[in-house]
Amino acid sequence: MNARVLQAIVLIAVLANFVISGAFEVALPALAQARFGATGFGSLIACFGAGSLGGMLTAARLTGLRRPAIAACTGFLIGGVAISFVPFLGGLPGAAAAALVFGAAGSFGNVIIVTLLQQWAPAYLLGRVMSLVMLAGIGAFPASVALSGVIVRSIGPAPFFPAAGAVLALAVLLAATMREFRNFGVNAAPASGQAAVVAAR
Repeated sequence: MNARVLQAIVLIAVLANFVISGAFEVALPALAQARFGATGFGSLIACFGAGSLGGMLTAARLTGLRRPAIAACTGFLIGGVAISFVPFLGGLPGAAAAALVFGAAGSFGNVIIVTLLQQWAPAYLLGRVMSLVMLAGIGAFPASVALSGVIVRSIGPAPFFPAAGAVLALAVLLAATMREFRNFGVNAAPASGQAAVVAAR
């Protein structure tokens, strides 16, 4: 196993979950309360969920990607751009569209990376590797919401979104500078759609 690949994935998992938790558990409710109300907040969450489902299904069908890690990074970068514009697209329809794109792009990248990780890790280490990645992501939640609450209270919810998008983009670009990560999955057999769907659960 190449430890640098795993380190890059853990870094992305921590920062991506940090961003998502802060944005959707703290900043988005505060923004919705100020601008859209409870109905608007529900619409934003519904669009995010619909986008996530669409991204997962799209990734499950794309089984012949030549550079899967680069495709996943592209998805994460698109998601970072989308979340940055949530407060700045002219009201609820624009914010809902940005949430939809973020959900789709993020889910697309996540399915590809997790599927590749499950294919790449030796069978005897698969449980430990997946546990590490899940712990890295889930473990970021308490720190994310606590820090995000302080930030949102200080500067308001709107500036939080471009900052979150920038953090996500920085993590992805940092990982993409590693040749081992860029080549991750290039020589692997294409994942089946069923494997990708299982990885997304």
